[in-house]
Parts: sequence; C-alpha cells; structure tokens
Amino acid sequence: MIRKAIPNDIVHIVNLENKVFTQTLGETFLYDEFMLNPFSHYFVIEEHNQFIGYIGFRAFDENSEMMNFAIDPEHQHQGYGSKLLLFGLEHLNSLGVKTLVLEVRKSNKNAIEFYEKFGFIQSHIRKNYYEKEDAIVYIKEV
Repeated sequence: MIRKAIPNDIVHIVNLENKVFTQTLGETFLYDEFMLNPFSHYFVIEEHNQFIGYIGFRAFDENSEMMNFAIDPEHQHQGYGSKLLLFGLEHLNSLGVKTLVLEVRKSNKNAIEFYEKFGFIQSHIRKNYYEKEDAIVYIKEV
C-alpha cells in the first residue's frame, strides 16, 4: 500500500536512511517538510503493516526535485521501488509538474541503472555534492 507520509513515519524514515545511506535528512528536517513546507510531497510504501520505503519531492510550479528515495535493502529488487516511483510520477503529473530533477552519488550504480531505466537523463555533475563525492544530476520530463 502506498500512502501519504505522516509525522509518525519519521522514525521509520530516519531508521531506513541510516540503514541505506551514509547520512539522514534527520527528524527535524522531515518534520518541517511534513508540517511546514507546502511544496513537499512524501509517500511511504508498506506491506502487511511493515515499512518498506519512502519517496519525497518538493514540487513548485512546473518543477520538482526529488529529496530522497529509499527502499529497505531486504525488499529491493522486488518491484517496490518501481511502484513507488511510478506513483510519485503520477502524483507530480496531477500537480502539473513538467520536470523532475534528482541527484545520485556517482558511485551508486544500482540507482543510476534504476533511474535510467525510467527515462531519467543525465544533465550534469555537481562536484563534491556528497561531501567528498560527486553527484550526477538527472532530469526527467514528467
């Protein structure tokens, strides 16, 4: 089941980010996104009341930025990421968004392959975006 994220999901999101990434957006950032930022759109995917993953966007005018996207490693390569991304793209489309931008670590070959499979096009490189690692910026027309 995919649903809108709520403040009670923050602890699950932070735990997942710590498991998947080397850093987390953090509880305060996520709380502010959920409660104060009218441009933020976060969704979670669950199965049998188990937290599987989440995706977050900021959408403004015809543009959107993916803030973060993570699927629990135990549930990767089972279609959850694809379902969640497609849901997010449909949601952005319903808002009138035309362009989605995201950054991915240059070393994250699995994410690069995943995004390219869904038609994301490499735009440019952001040097040292992840402290000492470059990010590839991808763009997709929604």
